[in-house]
Amino acid sequence: MKPLRPEDPEQLGPYRLLARLGAGGMGRVYLARSSAGRTVAVKVIRPEMAEDKNFRIRFRREVAAAAAVGGVYTAPVVDAAPDDETPWLATVYVPGPTLAEAVAAHGPLPVETVLALGAGISEALIAVHAEGLVHRDLKPSNVLLAEDGPRVIDFGIVRARDGYELTGTGGLFGSLEYMCPEQATGDPMGPEGDVFCLGSVLAFAASGHSPFSGAAVAALLYQVVHGSADLTRVPEPLDKIISLCHAKDPALRISPDRLSAACAPGGAEQVLTQGWLPTRVAAMVADHRAAAMDLDHLGRTPVPVPIRANGSASPRASAPVPAAAQAPAPAPAPASAEVPGPAPVASGRYGSGRATAGPSAYGTADDGGAGEGCARGTGGVGTYAVGAYAVGAAGVARPAAGEGSGPAEAESFSRPEEALPERSATPVNHRAPARSAVTRRVILAAAAATALVGGAALVTRGRTGGQTVRPLGPAPEPTWVYRGGPLLQAPAVFSNGTALMKTRPGNMICLDVKNGAQPKWVYQGISLSPTPVVLTNGAAVALGTGATLIGVDVASGAERFTLDFGQDYQFDQLLGSYDGSIAVVLGASLERQSAEQGVATSTAAVFGVNLTARQALVIPIDPEDVGVALKPVISSQYFVYADGLRNVSVRDSRDGGSLRWRHQVGYDLRPGLVVLGQTVFAIGSELLALNLGDGKARWSTKAERGMYASLGAAGNTVYATGTDPYGVHAFNAADGSRRWFCETPRLNVENPIAVGARTLYVPAFENKNGFYAIDAASGRLLWNFTDGRETGVNDWQLSCDGAGHLVAQHFDRAYGLTVT
Repeated sequence: MKPLRPEDPEQLGPYRLLARLGAGGMGRVYLARSSAGRTVAVKVIRPEMAEDKNFRIRFRREVAAAAAVGGVYTAPVVDAAPDDETPWLATVYVPGPTLAEAVAAHGPLPVETVLALGAGISEALIAVHAEGLVHRDLKPSNVLLAEDGPRVIDFGIVRARDGYELTGTGGLFGSLEYMCPEQATGDPMGPEGDVFCLGSVLAFAASGHSPFSGAAVAALLYQVVHGSADLTRVPEPLDKIISLCHAKDPALRISPDRLSAACAPGGAEQVLTQGWLPTRVAAMVADHRAAAMDLDHLGRTPVPVPIRANGSASPRASAPVPAAAQAPAPAPAPASAEVPGPAPVASGRYGSGRATAGPSAYGTADDGGAGEGCARGTGGVGTYAVGAYAVGAAGVARPAAGEGSGPAEAESFSRPEEALPERSATPVNHRAPARSAVTRRVILAAAAATALVGGAALVTRGRTGGQTVRPLGPAPEPTWVYRGGPLLQAPAVFSNGTALMKTRPGNMICLDVKNGAQPKWVYQGISLSPTPVVLTNGAAVALGTGATLIGVDVASGAERFTLDFGQDYQFDQLLGSYDGSIAVVLGASLERQSAEQGVATSTAAVFGVNLTARQALVIPIDPEDVGVALKPVISSQYFVYADGLRNVSVRDSRDGGSLRWRHQVGYDLRPGLVVLGQTVFAIGSELLALNLGDGKARWSTKAERGMYASLGAAGNTVYATGTDPYGVHAFNAADGSRRWFCETPRLNVENPIAVGARTLYVPAFENKNGFYAIDAASGRLLWNFTDGRETGVNDWQLSCDGAGHLVAQHFDRAYGLTVT
């Protein structure tokens, strides 16, 4: 925000100009106030453009298009004069920085803030597309951050879906780094293109840089059209959500309504409340509001008229102040009730007071701005996306309600800095000084439901909508509760009476299964790979940065070894192990033309890393395997997985990873397979049993309705969740005969069934409802355990040690239960 200059107009229509907000390719944007007391942003067209007859026509259409767009998360048009000598357009003024300014000042935003941002912008796109329009220039500088949510602005190159170009034809419009492939190739762009651009905006918000880069324009456009987005610094589950936006085929991209549901299943309004922004960004919003109020007050206050040396009044100072403008201003809205949370990584310097109001909230920088349609490239290496995000599994975090041990007392949700598990009494090991990292912060919303861990009445809905009430027994009380920082979405791994888990910002923690309220030790410096720790070569193994494997002593937490395979590889996920010394890793092999030229190409690969010989052997996977959620079952002989063409594929773990057999299943094949003895079990619309040696079918059973969605197995029984009705099926693993079916409320079928010695555990669809226990022998529904908290995308992670211990993880807590 800058003061007016002598050449700036003082009045446009009913609006008195107060300050400059920014400038772009079409003109300048001013803060202004109407004679009725309304504060607006007025976009004024440059004189040379106003003289262009064709531009006048396009501007009228822009005004009509922008005026048609409503919705909570846009800045609606309130007035316009496209036919005046100086054409102008007035929109609601949104006091707040652009997303570009906020990230430049304070670094990437926390995960929950980006999820809320995605929900709000998706709702804005729904409003735009409902009017038959396409925005076409969705980028960080066209998203304003307000106290109650984001606002999409600048419909300067919005395009009607009938193909009429509002800014002319034959040119390449939009910001190169945030374009969709259709724009880059000059093909027609529909609403699906805005979704692709939104994915790039969310990647910027989460990582601090655009997902596509290139040293030259041609290289950048090639990356947009043919390359993969660089999501290496985007935390999960945002990387999965963004991948759904970045499908090269527009028909395969997620729709805005589903995208909004993925980010906030309870609705955008539930997450876009006071406190959705980090403290420092909220301070920027407060600063913009205060600056606008100060200028507004100045515009209403009569001031002495400066007298020139010749006795005449200054032209600007002598302008009359409208009578309505002299009325007292309404009281400013209260500042956001921000709950302090972990600070994001800073790419700029934090100030002790308010941040300076940026000059470009409604356009590019006033001086030296690139204008509309221009962008600069940034560095980065393209990667590939693995997996797909389940839209129905996302949500919003709410305050806690109890510890899961009976009717809960209301409690304030603990902030990570208030409940750190790694206290000074806990042994802490690390391989390097603590690194800065983006940590999750919790969005506080409405009070959570009372915990249902005691005796309860379970209400289920049948297919016809009727209800039955089924009494449940009491859930066991936790023997201990661990509370700390956010846990990664990976189940615990058991070793010698302990449970090993991974937490943010990159720690491995060890909890005693009998009393895990405090960690036995903490190891700092592992990656945030969303897969469990692997026990092999006498150590707990996890990934480090780059192509590094770290082995940690289970008893003490001391580092036993670190193997770095150099710059020619990238390790992304630790998939498992075999033979006591081979760790299996999903990653990429990087081929360089020279050290100076950097990475030339990257090839997806699975590596069998021999930790004793310190060698990485490639298990080849085909191009169609890239991009699927690779969840293999690994043994000393076999690498079993569902490939990208919906086949069950089996490769040799040795012998260079040669393909043994492939069995085509179909489009509905689920990625999670189970191997029991010499049989591979796969699911979709049917449960299929295949011979592990040659891939021949042993038996199959088709779901009467719906599909089978997740698996578990133990002894001579295979278990599968069903979706219509929801519940768990048990089959004889030898011949497929049905043992029992247990109907349940709706389940989260994205996670496997946790199988204990005598009991099965399956998570509920809404994580505030916890998980259910089912008797493995009879199929009877036993009890429901929950802490009553809705934590959005942070699903329950369940794991059993086979000795009567269950560890249930839920966002920043782990519950230890003794079960039979």
